[in-house]
Amino acid sequence: MANFQVERLKQLSQRASETWQGGLVRLPGWIEEGRDKPFRLVGSMWGSLQTGKLDLGEEPKPQDESTFAMAVNALVNFATGPKAGYRPGKLEVNNPALAEHLSGLLADTNIRVEYRPRLLMIDRYMEEMVKLVFKDLPIPPPYLQGKDITVERVRAFAEAAAIFHKAAPWQFFGGEDLLGIESPLVDALLRFAVVMGAGGYERGLGFYKSTDHFWTTYDSDDSITDVLSYSGGLWSLTFDDVTEIPFGDSDLWEDHGLPVAGEDAYPVAMHVDSSMRMRRPGADVLNFMEGLMRALAETTEDELDSGRWTRRVATFNGPVDYILSLPFLSKPPARREITPHGMGDMRAMESMHAQINRFLDGKEFKNAGEMNAAIKKEFVGKPMEGSKYRPRNAEEEAQDMCFQAFDAVGRRRIILAKKALAIFPDCADAYVILAENITSPQKAEELYAAGVEAGRRTLGEKFFQQNAGHFWGMNRTRPFMRALEGLAEVRVHAGKLDQGAENFRELLRLNPHDNQGIRYLLLPLLIELGKLDESDELIAGYANDGMAVWKYCRALLKFRREADSSAARKLLQQAISSNPHAPKYLLEEAQPEYEPTGYNPGSEEEAIICAKECGRAWLAVSGALDWLKAQSAAPAEQPKKSPKKKTR
Repeated sequence: MANFQVERLKQLSQRASETWQGGLVRLPGWIEEGRDKPFRLVGSMWGSLQTGKLDLGEEPKPQDESTFAMAVNALVNFATGPKAGYRPGKLEVNNPALAEHLSGLLADTNIRVEYRPRLLMIDRYMEEMVKLVFKDLPIPPPYLQGKDITVERVRAFAEAAAIFHKAAPWQFFGGEDLLGIESPLVDALLRFAVVMGAGGYERGLGFYKSTDHFWTTYDSDDSITDVLSYSGGLWSLTFDDVTEIPFGDSDLWEDHGLPVAGEDAYPVAMHVDSSMRMRRPGADVLNFMEGLMRALAETTEDELDSGRWTRRVATFNGPVDYILSLPFLSKPPARREITPHGMGDMRAMESMHAQINRFLDGKEFKNAGEMNAAIKKEFVGKPMEGSKYRPRNAEEEAQDMCFQAFDAVGRRRIILAKKALAIFPDCADAYVILAENITSPQKAEELYAAGVEAGRRTLGEKFFQQNAGHFWGMNRTRPFMRALEGLAEVRVHAGKLDQGAENFRELLRLNPHDNQGIRYLLLPLLIELGKLDESDELIAGYANDGMAVWKYCRALLKFRREADSSAARKLLQQAISSNPHAPKYLLEEAQPEYEPTGYNPGSEEEAIICAKECGRAWLAVSGALDWLKAQSAAPAEQPKKSPKKKTR
C-alpha cells in the first residue's frame, strides 16, 4: 500500500518552495469509557504553510490503533485532492519516529522531511478546536510556549519533578511551614513557598512574594480573582492526573518519553493573574523550579529542624546553590499573631489550668469563694503567654512543651513534641502531636497507640478504677483521652471497625458526659456494624440530643429495622427539618468546598460534618440512600387531624 501511495505522489508535479506541516495528532478530549484507562483519539492532518489550506484525514482511532499509514494516506489524499493537486518540496512533522519513517519512504520523491517539535499551523488549528470544545473555559498553554523552552529543558524539569514526587517531602512539611527562598532569586513572586500535600489533597508547591502575601492568601474569604489582583498573580507547581493537564503537556510527555513518577504525578507549573490568564514558565523560572524540587527532595529532617540550610544541586543550567529557611521556626510567631489567622489551638488553653493547679499547690483556703477570689486576682486579665509557675517534675515540663506545640506553627510543633518525649518518654500529648503531623496512616496508628499506653502508665490502673465516669474533668487525663480518640479514628479509617468501636466505647465509659463528642462517631459506626440493640441503647442514653448527626442516625436506624414505615418517615422528616442541607451531601449531589472547623445547628457546615460522620452508615444500609432521596424530595407528611366529635 505504501509503495502504491508513493507512486501516486511521484506522478504529481512538485512545488519545491512549498512546505506542508502535519502528521498524526491527538485530538483534544479524553474518553473514559470502554477501556481500563482514559484514552485519546488520534487523527491525521496536513496543511500548506503557503496556501493556508488544511485537510483532515480518515476517521480518528484510539492511540494504540493508530499507525503511520494513517499519516501517509492523509498526505497522499491531500496532495491528490482539490486543495492541492501537487506534491510539496518539504514536510515538517512533530514526531521524530514519523519523520524518520517518512524520510525513508519518500526518498525517491524529492520531498525533504524534517522533525520540528512545534508546528505552528497545526498548533493553531488544535487551539481553535480546544476553544470550540471547552468554550468559555480558560485554556492553559503548553510548556513549549514558555520563553526559551526546549524539550530537553522540560526533560530536566520532569526528572526533578519525578524525584521530588517520589521523595514525598510533604511528609515533613505542613501547610503552615512557610519556606523562605533566600537564593537564588529569579522572580519577586518566588521568594517564599509552601510544600502542599500533607493534607492528602493537592500536592506540589505554592509560591508567595512575602509572608504578608502568604497570610493574605491563607486568610482570604474573597474570590480567587481578588487574591490574584492583590498579589500580582500566583505561581504554582501542582501534580495532576494526565487527563487534567494541558493537552500540549500530555502530548509532550507522550511524544518524548519524559519521566513521570506516577499516573497522577504529571507536573504543571503555571502563573495565573487576576484576569485568569495563564502563562507557563520561561527558561529562568523553569530552571529555578527544577533546582528547588531537587533541593527539597534531598533535604533531611535535621536540616529542616535547623531552620536554615544550603543545598547545591545540578540543574539544566548547571550547579545552583539554594539557601532555604523556615522563618516561622527561626522566629516563631506568638499566640496573638497566629490567632487572627484562625490557627489558635484550643488545647493550648489547658496550660492556664496547669498554671492554676501549680498556684494552688500547698495553699489552704477557708472556702471555695476565697479560693476563686485568689485565682481571679492572680490570673484574670493577665496575658496567657509565658509561665510564672514552673513545672514541678518531668511530666509537667514535657506537658508544658506540648502546650507550646499546640500554639506553634508547622514544623515547630514536631520539634517541641520530640523535645517533650526526650524529657518525659510517657508524654501522651507528644505522641498525639506527632501522629497528627504524619502522612502515613500506619505510622499514625502506631504513634496514637504509643500515646495510649504512655497515658495508661502515667495515670496508673488505680487511677482508672477510681475516676472512671468523670475523666474529662481532670486535665491530667486529657492527653490520654486525645490519644485514644485519635487511635479510634485512625483505626476506623483503616477499616478496623470493631477495634475503633471498642476504643470509642472506652472513651464513653470513662467520660459519659462526652465532652469530646464521641457518640457522634460511635452511633453511625454501630449502625454500619449492624449492632442495632447497642445503637438503641446509645440513643436512649442521649435522648435529648438535637444535633443533625443524631437525628439522621435515628431515622436511619428506624429504617434499618422497619424499612419505609410511618415512624421511620416521621423521624427522617424531623431530621430534614432540623437540617435540610444534609441530604444533598449524604447523596453526594453536592461536594463540600472546604472542611468546616465549627458549625451552628441547621447550617451548611453542620450538614457537611453530618455527611462526613454518618455517610458510611447510610451507604451500608441497603436502600437507605434511595429512601432518603425520595423522602427529601417529597413534601413533609402532615399530621392527621383527629375526627371532630359530634355534639348534640
